[in-house]
Amino acid sequence: MKKAKGSLTLEAAIVLPIFLSLAISLISVLEMMNLYARVEYALHETARETALMAYPAVYVKNFGEEIFNEEYETEIPDENILNPLVSETLVRTMFTEKFGFKNLNNSLIKNGEAGIFFFRSDIVNEKGDIDLIVTYRVEPLFNMFGLGKMTFSNRVKMHSWTGYTREKHEEDEYVYITDNASVYHTRRDCTHLCLTINSVKVSEIDKYRNIDRKIYKACKKCGNEESVSGYVYITPYGEAYHTSLSCSGLKRNIYKVRLSEVQGLGECERCMNYKEGEIKEKEEDGTD
Repeated sequence: MKKAKGSLTLEAAIVLPIFLSLAISLISVLEMMNLYARVEYALHETARETALMAYPAVYVKNFGEEIFNEEYETEIPDENILNPLVSETLVRTMFTEKFGFKNLNNSLIKNGEAGIFFFRSDIVNEKGDIDLIVTYRVEPLFNMFGLGKMTFSNRVKMHSWTGYTREKHEEDEYVYITDNASVYHTRRDCTHLCLTINSVKVSEIDKYRNIDRKIYKACKKCGNEESVSGYVYITPYGEAYHTSLSCSGLKRNIYKVRLSEVQGLGECERCMNYKEGEIKEKEEDGTD
């Protein structure tokens, strides 16, 4: 019995330290993962505030330059000189505030707040980009399995919130064209594109006129075909009648393209007149 108790005590003396070491090592790994995530969050929030604070310098540069140059003949310095965020000290202060001063000094980071470095950061460059890189060394709770001091780096890239500048291609408006187009349209609801089709008896086609008071002539594509139903199809702005709804003259393949891509085409008169306010609603006379 005494030998059994002695054996259990010996096994416990061997296994327990190994178990505790493994448990502490696992806790150290989890703590380092948690530390990395907290540093990433604090760095992201610091970059976000940095982006917001970059606007005043750009505002002074863009809107104050003309006033100072004309009235005081003083040249406005570059916005990066005006921008207080070029100071690593301010970025460090904001980061420490986001992370928490006490939390930082009580963390696994060696030397706490004094152990974080931003020397690799490009705080505000000429393009207005913010590239914050924080470097620090971590001391695990228990040094086992090679878990000694390790160097960590977190990085966040962001663009300064200095307003929106239209790109050159964004100033190029979109227009609409069809197959074999001779003009382009600025309005998607142009009557050239959106056809209103009416059916009338073929025997009464001579009684109808389009919006320009012109008679309807037989379509060159389907006008020679005999109407099975006894009806033909017309549009208020068209000049031909159609014996089939499937006629290509009643269909439109519409393409949305940039104005710069339709060089050589003129603007549709109906779209132009609509913009100038010359199109007015007309009362229907019952003939369409």
